[in-house]
Amino acid sequence: MADHRSSGDPIADRRFDYAMRYREGGDAAAAADLMAQALELAPGWAAGWLALGETLEMAGDRDGAAKAYGQALALDAADLVGAGARLARLGLRPAAGAVTPEHVAALFDDYAPRFEKALVERLHYRAPALMRALLDSTGPRRFRHALDLGCGTGLGAAGFADLCDRIDGVDLSANMLAIAREKGLYTELAEGEAVAYLRDVPAAGIDLVIAADVLVYMSDLADLFAAVGTALAAGGCFLFTVQDGGDEAFRIGADLRYAHGEAALRNWAEAAGLSVLRLEQASTRNDADKPVPGLVVLAAKPSA
Repeated sequence: MADHRSSGDPIADRRFDYAMRYREGGDAAAAADLMAQALELAPGWAAGWLALGETLEMAGDRDGAAKAYGQALALDAADLVGAGARLARLGLRPAAGAVTPEHVAALFDDYAPRFEKALVERLHYRAPALMRALLDSTGPRRFRHALDLGCGTGLGAAGFADLCDRIDGVDLSANMLAIAREKGLYTELAEGEAVAYLRDVPAAGIDLVIAADVLVYMSDLADLFAAVGTALAAGGCFLFTVQDGGDEAFRIGADLRYAHGEAALRNWAEAAGLSVLRLEQASTRNDADKPVPGLVVLAAKPSA
């Protein structure tokens, strides 16, 4: 696919750049007008339609935004740009599956070079530290084989390497995996989707599965929990974080990330043959300089 940041038409790109300057200056109406002009020259540019939708939302034109997002989705069936999530946020399509793996991969491929600096310094990311503290609260443990779901650049492995003989990782983003590979913390790294990867793992072959700030890009977690339950050895642990969805099983928020409810997490765990050992309210990151409500959870497969 061509670079989604460019329309392929230099005149359209120039008008779009001017539009973004207006938007950054707070003049969403002028920005939307210039974006519409750019899209007249490049009507097949999905990322341009997405930006127009975002700008119309800023200007208070919900219907116009929905049409622009719909056009972006029509042009990009895999939804690399994330129009489906924005339509779900507006309540115009189901939340389930609105964030596609293709969008997550594209998002983090672009984000990879600045990911750790932004996450740790600006968003005060603390998921691995909170997960490790929760695990430590249950007493000393040692794991033969661990799996880091959505491993990103390796921040999770860095927090658990001293407890594990081996850690493997899987992630959708090739660019994030390239950074993780340089750290030398993983025995194997694979590019792929978490549930599909888990289904290829030999049954009862993993002792620890960690998922730090990853399930926020997944809606219904039943299949994931089932796959984790099959992959875990007797006595194995599943340690993860989510954003707190309150009484709802899952919902998509203004930040285009999913939040999950405690009751649903317990139900998914039970259906997968797992017991929730610890569940604590904690914020794993900030958004707009405010802590995002979240949950840190330790589940385990019963010992033989």
